Amino acid sequence: MPKVRILMTKENSLILLILLLFPNFILANAGSPMMWFGFIHLVWINALIGIYESKILTSKFNISNRKWLIIFANYISMFIGLYFIAPHFSELSGNTDFWGGKTRLGEYELGGFLIGMGISFIATLIIEFPFYFLAIKQKTKDWSIIKPFIFTNLTTNLIMFIIYFIIVSFGAKWN
Repeated sequence: MPKVRILMTKENSLILLILLLFPNFILANAGSPMMWFGFIHLVWINALIGIYESKILTSKFNISNRKWLIIFANYISMFIGLYFIAPHFSELSGNTDFWGGKTRLGEYELGGFLIGMGISFIATLIIEFPFYFLAIKQKTKDWSIIKPFIFTNLTTNLIMFIIYFIIVSFGAKWN
């Protein structure tokens, strides 16, 4: 099977930036920027995140892994974390419209969003770890795999959090 390499050129970086920020500039009634980016994240970006996490494990930590399991773990944890856990805890914290479909510009409750996303990150670690453990080809009985797992997840989750934060911060307020 031939390997496909995606080079990060200036053009590719510009296209990626436009795609990531595009939901901020759409003010149509066909859903909020948060909803559309969440859908793009669920369908397409999870595969890229899984590939990136697998590559970090291989190149930085020299840990061979089954890339498909890392990708699958990202789909499962994103679906549960971002569609169930984050909205629930966001609502408990005062943000009754996590996806921003009913909230008017300037009324989005940022405090609830932050709590929902924080708890979702913790849930992501719990959900993805069994898949991560199964994905590692060289099994170990010690806890040395925890550091690479935390590092890769923290890296990708922080990037995604920043993107989501940029999307919601344009029309948000601190509660």
